[in-house]
Amino acid sequence: MDFQFKGIDTEGSRHQGNITALNNADAQKKLQADGIHVIELIELSNKKSLKDYFQRGISLDELEFFTSQLSLLLESGVRVDKGIEIIQQTNSQPALNKLLFKISASLKKGSSLSAAFSEHEELFDPLYISLLEIGETSGNLPEVLKKLADDLKFRKELKAQISQALTYPSVIMFVCLAAVYFVLTFIVPKMSGIFTDITLAPWYTQMIIGVSNFFVAYEHFIIGGIIAAIFAVSYAYKQAGFRNWCYVTAAKIPGIGKIILTSERIRFASSMAMMLEAGLQLDTTFDLTSNTLKHEDLKREAKQALGQLKSGKQLSFVLSKTQIFPEFFLSIIKVGEETGTLPRVFNEVASRSRTDLDAVIKKLTTLLEPLMLVFMGGFVGGIVISMLMSMVSINDVPF
Repeated sequence: MDFQFKGIDTEGSRHQGNITALNNADAQKKLQADGIHVIELIELSNKKSLKDYFQRGISLDELEFFTSQLSLLLESGVRVDKGIEIIQQTNSQPALNKLLFKISASLKKGSSLSAAFSEHEELFDPLYISLLEIGETSGNLPEVLKKLADDLKFRKELKAQISQALTYPSVIMFVCLAAVYFVLTFIVPKMSGIFTDITLAPWYTQMIIGVSNFFVAYEHFIIGGIIAAIFAVSYAYKQAGFRNWCYVTAAKIPGIGKIILTSERIRFASSMAMMLEAGLQLDTTFDLTSNTLKHEDLKREAKQALGQLKSGKQLSFVLSKTQIFPEFFLSIIKVGEETGTLPRVFNEVASRSRTDLDAVIKKLTTLLEPLMLVFMGGFVGGIVISMLMSMVSINDVPF
């Protein structure tokens, strides 16, 4: 069993790290034999508790920072295991700290860095692991880690761009729903008291008052249901299957679909450039890069294209059978194929696609802002106008 410990020796120096033992008592006995008085001893179990499913995981920002830190430490001449320990001591995020302890424990058992990272495939994709293996074999691990950190940084910036584009519409939607809730639970009930026989009121008035009465009568159930739904979605989103379903569904939405396709193209092109620069064969590079695609349809097309590539077809030809690259980029890739400059070409494709993505996001944001305002005004305004029309028609309703 693996344990994480914190302790103090006879001279008052603090120690922390990992230890492998049969059980808790055996771990304490081993530490005491080394002259360390145990302050804290935690079992590093691979089993997940209910708390783990709702606990905040390791963010892309933390993963990028960790990769960048490790690259700098190795570049400075620090050993891999020592570098992990240094990052571990300066880190305060529980999930990342737990990951670092597990990687450190694997290294102490004699595993290579890539093997230790591969035990956490939910965080490190095949591309990451493969590049680590190349870095270890070639002795160029600091530079490989720097490239991986740059790739993670780009993914973080891309995620931030998309989040920023969706923030304004989300706020408008929330304000709209809050306004509707306030009108239906506070305003409409007070105004409905002026009608003694609601059946004689206009149909739209009856409908609004009926909806209002439903909200008031089942208010606690509705609020409880919304909170339960938020927790359920949060839990479900941690599952890979649900995330893939959300991703594929979002790709079918006009505007959002173009953002997803462009981001997939950037991910594919930048991964191809990194792998080819590292010296991998084209078919191996294509195979590993295909696994980085999140959209299931694009991944399936890429796997089919891989079969054609292995049969001797040109890269530009097999990519033309997919939706990933438009005609313009395919022509650039064909030139790179003929001149032997594919890594540079794929970097150029990724760079141009990033510019395209910025333009798409700005266009979508500019379009969404007035649409959301019109939607909010129409939705809330419709209820207000209906109630005003009801008040105007009050003379036709007996008191």
